[in-house]
Amino acid sequence: MTDAQISLRALSDPADVEPLQPLYEHSDGPSCGFLQGLLDQSHCRAWCLVKNNQPVAAIWYQCVAERAEMVDLRVLASEQRKGLGRQLLWASLTALGDVGAVELEVRSSNEAARALYESLGFSETGLRPKYYATPDGREDAILMTLTINHGGSAT
Repeated sequence: MTDAQISLRALSDPADVEPLQPLYEHSDGPSCGFLQGLLDQSHCRAWCLVKNNQPVAAIWYQCVAERAEMVDLRVLASEQRKGLGRQLLWASLTALGDVGAVELEVRSSNEAARALYESLGFSETGLRPKYYATPDGREDAILMTLTINHGGSAT
């Protein structure tokens, strides 16, 4: 058995999103159509991780000045728990260039995502009480931020 070929691809055209549809089926996050519309905006930066020519993960940011907000990080259900989300997040943080801080929000119940973000240096910076709808009511959004050092200087 050979190792899978994994590569990072920038998403720059709305047509790039069509192959990502399986990532967004049966999802409660942003829709594929919503994310596709972001690509028309100059502040959107997005990448997908491709394994053996098939998209297995995608990440979306909105960037303004030296700040980026992660809008969505998605891994194909059959590929979860294999380190691909970590690989894509790390590669995209590197590719963001001059961004000095990355912000995100995550469901308080999403312990796996929170652990991933914390392991990469994100820290909790706020809370949006009862932000997300759930079948049983509402749940909080945890706000997290990562400050990125460029060339050894603090930002």
